[in-house]
Amino acid sequence: MSQIQVELQDTFGNDRTIAESAWTSSLDYQKKQTRTDADVERVVKMLADNKHASPFESVVFRFWIKMPIQTDRQHVTHRICSHNGMSGRYRTMTSEFLGIPEDVSSICNRIGVNSPHGKDILDDYMTKCEAANASYQNWLRILKEEQKMNTITNDEYKRCREFFRGVLPQNNMTERVTIINLRSFANYQKLRNSVHAQPEIQQVAKLMLEAVKKANVCPVAIEWLEKNDWNI
Repeated sequence: MSQIQVELQDTFGNDRTIAESAWTSSLDYQKKQTRTDADVERVVKMLADNKHASPFESVVFRFWIKMPIQTDRQHVTHRICSHNGMSGRYRTMTSEFLGIPEDVSSICNRIGVNSPHGKDILDDYMTKCEAANASYQNWLRILKEEQKMNTITNDEYKRCREFFRGVLPQNNMTERVTIINLRSFANYQKLRNSVHAQPEIQQVAKLMLEAVKKANVCPVAIEWLEKNDWNI
């Protein structure tokens, strides 16, 4: 799981921003400025407890994430997010692929107690991932040489590169930048930071939460949303 990485690159808003969004319905700007930190904490907790969701959209996070392609496919299904990811047309895809997790290795090795099949599966996985990546890199090397000799154009090289990325394993690592507001972040945590989720996406959600807590931009909201099991 150490190959999965998350970085919180930027934030907008904080606990007071959430409270001021809620106060818009009842206070003018000058009165909002007189509210104390205790007032902010009280209102944010009330909003979380009563599931008044829209004020939480006033806090926004921007994450950079490195994860396997198959995990990325789950990640981008979440609504109310903005995503930008690696392009197989403009970048040569990385040859790094996800190593076999300990739990999967343990399952396959138990099969191997009475037969070689478990070890065969593990070895075959590594061999096929390595072979697919080697083929992709070799094809692109040949195409790049032809492009330099003007046999094909740069646009034609890019077209072939974007097509041949399809041979890469779903466990190859990719990169993504995701912009998500706190309301959607809570939903993400509820669904993905759960024992029912796939371990790889659990790790993404866990690292996102750790990064947000470390940034400490909206500690009251995060504490209360988590206390309420992210129901908002």
